[in-house]
Amino acid sequence: MNKKFILYIMVLILSVQNLFSQHGVEIHVKDAYTDKALANVAIIKDGKILSRTGAEGKAYLRLDGTSEIILSLQGYRPRTFVLTPGKVSAVSLYLTPETVQLDEIIIVSDPLRMPVHAVVSSDASKKYSQPRNTADLFKDIPGVTLQKRSAMSMEPSLRSFKYEEMNLIYDGGFKMVNACPNRMDPAPAHVIPEEVEKIEIIKGPFNVRFGQSFGAIVNMQTRHTFPARKGWSGMGQAGYETNGNNQVGLASLTYAGEKYFVNTNLSYRNFGDYIDGKNDTVPATFRSTEYSVKAGWKDKRQKLTVDWRQNFTRDVKHAGLPMDSPEDDSYLIGLDYSLERLTGKIKALGIKSYYSYVDHLMTNGYLMDEPRPNYPTFDARTPVWSRTLGGKIEIEYQPDDNLLFFIGTDVNAIARDGTKTVYITRNPATGVPWPVRTKVLKVWQNAQINDFGWFVQGSWSKNKHHVFGAGVRADYVWSVAKDPDPGMTALYGNFGEKTDITFSANLSYTYKQPGMRFQVALGRGTRTPSMIERYIYRFIIGRDSREYIGNPFLRPEVNHQAEISAVKKWGKWQAGIDLYASYFQDYITARLNSALTPATGSCGNPPRAPKQFVNVNAYQYGFDIYGSYDVAPHWQISADYSYVYAYNISFGEVLAQVNPPGGHVKLKYSKPNYWVDYRVEFRQEKKEVALSFDEMPTPGYAVHDIMMGYKPLQNLTIGLSVTNIFNRAYYYHTTFVFRNAGSKTGQPVYEPGRNIGIMLTYKF
Repeated sequence: MNKKFILYIMVLILSVQNLFSQHGVEIHVKDAYTDKALANVAIIKDGKILSRTGAEGKAYLRLDGTSEIILSLQGYRPRTFVLTPGKVSAVSLYLTPETVQLDEIIIVSDPLRMPVHAVVSSDASKKYSQPRNTADLFKDIPGVTLQKRSAMSMEPSLRSFKYEEMNLIYDGGFKMVNACPNRMDPAPAHVIPEEVEKIEIIKGPFNVRFGQSFGAIVNMQTRHTFPARKGWSGMGQAGYETNGNNQVGLASLTYAGEKYFVNTNLSYRNFGDYIDGKNDTVPATFRSTEYSVKAGWKDKRQKLTVDWRQNFTRDVKHAGLPMDSPEDDSYLIGLDYSLERLTGKIKALGIKSYYSYVDHLMTNGYLMDEPRPNYPTFDARTPVWSRTLGGKIEIEYQPDDNLLFFIGTDVNAIARDGTKTVYITRNPATGVPWPVRTKVLKVWQNAQINDFGWFVQGSWSKNKHHVFGAGVRADYVWSVAKDPDPGMTALYGNFGEKTDITFSANLSYTYKQPGMRFQVALGRGTRTPSMIERYIYRFIIGRDSREYIGNPFLRPEVNHQAEISAVKKWGKWQAGIDLYASYFQDYITARLNSALTPATGSCGNPPRAPKQFVNVNAYQYGFDIYGSYDVAPHWQISADYSYVYAYNISFGEVLAQVNPPGGHVKLKYSKPNYWVDYRVEFRQEKKEVALSFDEMPTPGYAVHDIMMGYKPLQNLTIGLSVTNIFNRAYYYHTTFVFRNAGSKTGQPVYEPGRNIGIMLTYKF
């Protein structure tokens, strides 16, 4: 009996000792926008629910030392916090509502606001590697590939959609339009990659709120829109890569008060020529300095943000183009205002406006350390600029709890101009110097395109499981070339101003259950001809070496698209499929026109027939499949595969610049303080090609990458990446070939070989 009593006393003492070794902390969970207390918030540690907040949003936790907890509540974005009991006895924590603001298109829990056939990519692993530009962030999204001219000029494409066929925006509507007709300066090159928090894609013409949409709508959402954390916070990053001696640096600083915040970002990138998988050197140098300042103010009903950013890029080598870029500068100012909880049935008002400018210089040797082979016999200098002015006014109208409308109007006005001056200093045939001869070409012919749009996008929910959607849009587009080239006038006469009126519409149905979603949609998307397609005159802008001639009388192209998708989650499995088909009416492409062959060639080359933009009919169909399996605690394997077939009915051949089938396989091990992410990207051989665009078959490939991260300290993360582990020699089907590059001219530009990178990130 005495032994039992002694044992009982010992157990009691140990229990009390353990109790006092733990420390308590009271948390108060609130809405980040309204400061409203949030009840029933799940507090998760090591995969288990410790507690839930009460009616006042409070919970008391006993933690054994520094602990990482996750707060989760339906309708809010889950957040991770690190608490150190003893240092604090009480703390307020904030959750951000997972709702669509007037400038966002993310997938949300509210069925009335959820766009159909949408996907969000937010890849944490990529935050600890060195993307060359923002387009690199798209590489692992199912169905998305890259259109590449150089290491700097890359753009995403989805299925057969590319360039202006994709409505590429950031922060819900801001735009930067390339000034270079060769697209040396595409939109992703003007956004700091490390600042992009997530990429949101609507895969077809199924939403009319974000401008004309022929194909996909792509939104690059940047960070720092009213941070939940008050006071000072910031981040510093420094990275290095072996293949190219690449250096990256980023500094970010934010101060947030109760009603306002100010955020600044400064980024520097210095990338060199890289070695491809064949051990050849590929010209890929560029230097860029970017900064942004974002400030915001809010109260319980209003929110105002101002965004200012500038980019300065120097000494860019474009292996797949005949010229390089000694200078490329851009800036943007954007304002975004919203007023919520208006009286009556008008729930919110949103006003957005922006102005952007791109100043670009391309040369074949002037101001470049390494001139092209034809310099200085031909000294070509092309300064060009683009200016974009846009805005949107939108109201959120909700007659009852089951019906919601977004009603608004928007405008986008684009202007471009510039000239190409060629100084011919030597006889092209003999190389003997002669008196300088000058040739001046008009690039954009002082062109303007103004698009005025009106739209209504609505949704009706019979109950939480069934949602029906519909949208209509009308656009009035006015375009003009104020200073037409004499050659254009001789070809088309006095073509003057051009106006187009287009109509877009969509219908959709969504069925949603816990762990399952089914969607079907029909969409009619339209796109009026771009400035290149209307007004370019005798410039080499394609993957082939032909000059291109615009057509002021092109008709707008129309995409009639149907899509079905299903996603199912059961146990440790999740799988999904998208099936789609499109008929393209008046699709815009280019056709060889031998009747327009010039009498003499350019830059010493023999005369060749140019290509002229025309309307044709075409179609595409395909599918995306994807799935994942939780192999074990902290282990997950996932895979995706995409197939698209696109055919030009009028030409009797496949559409050009469409990637072959392919996908990814990923194996990831993840814990709070470290992770390992192994990836394989693969593409099949591309056999059937568009001969009218001088396309060549492309071999298949499989590339292996690994990304690792470790947090030795609470605020410090070390990222390590090894890309193209097996030093595979490969290139994308849509990559351009070497141009004006001596003996390499006409050869494919291969991707970098094996590359080791390290990134240090410190947050406070």
